[in-house]
Amino acid sequence: MARTASGPDPVGCGAGYTLCPGLTLRFPIVQAALGRCDGPALAAAVSRAGGLGCLTIHEADTTGLRARIQRIRHRTSRPVLAAFTAPFERSVVVDAAFAAGIRHFQVFWWNGPHLAPQIRSLGGTVFWQVGTVDQVQDAHHTGADVYIAPGRDAGGQVRTPHSIPELIATIRTVAGPEATIVAGGGLSTRADVAQVLAEGATAALLGTRFLLSEEARAPERDKARLLRADADDLALDLRIIGDWPCVPRRRLLTATGADRPSLFAGKGIDHMGRIPSAAQIVRELAPVSRPPLIR
Repeated sequence: MARTASGPDPVGCGAGYTLCPGLTLRFPIVQAALGRCDGPALAAAVSRAGGLGCLTIHEADTTGLRARIQRIRHRTSRPVLAAFTAPFERSVVVDAAFAAGIRHFQVFWWNGPHLAPQIRSLGGTVFWQVGTVDQVQDAHHTGADVYIAPGRDAGGQVRTPHSIPELIATIRTVAGPEATIVAGGGLSTRADVAQVLAEGATAALLGTRFLLSEEARAPERDKARLLRADADDLALDLRIIGDWPCVPRRRLLTATGADRPSLFAGKGIDHMGRIPSAAQIVRELAPVSRPPLIR
């Protein structure tokens, strides 16, 4: 059993949910990229508990990146997903992440075409987030290994008009019946996870649920505001703000119009109500058994 600075890693690589060669999860739970609200503590905690944690990469400083990855390694030896969310990451940043032990990389429509070939040449796995038919086709032709499919009920940036079942069906049509899909958007309970698996996803993607965790780096005041909210308190903000690929954002309505990632939330916000640890969230979401596929 692997041992880290935090003690024995409780999750082995035996039977479970295989996303790609070398990556088998105990539980089919993937933490969505949360920008500056995730971080080493959250990513490590999710992976250590048997899911797949995610670390957003948004800096050009390779020294700082290596330090953040090292903080993960102090907590767990389990794999984590590195999400590259900026438009034009330098190749040296990808090289640095790979040299520090990252093997699984998330890309998007705006950076996947130039990052995916480099990731594959290094021997890494490409997780490609998609939301439209064109994006699925681009991902398939460029060489996506895993498709990340957040449906229209997701929090934060909503890049699709499609429901989860519609996205899954589109990916299956383009990429084939064996495509590996991580799907979500508005999920918050074990029943939600079971449903998305029954609809054909390999694993479930959750963002807001992990934003409301002990380890998330969101301000405590914003966490408290989201806990008091329900889906009727959210709005899809259509304003285009920023100098990189921006889209409508589902966020909490506030009197000041505050627009920041710590207030982004999906429609599953109604069913949260508390701020547990990431490990507790993984355990509570994990399906009791593999649900039958909906045909």
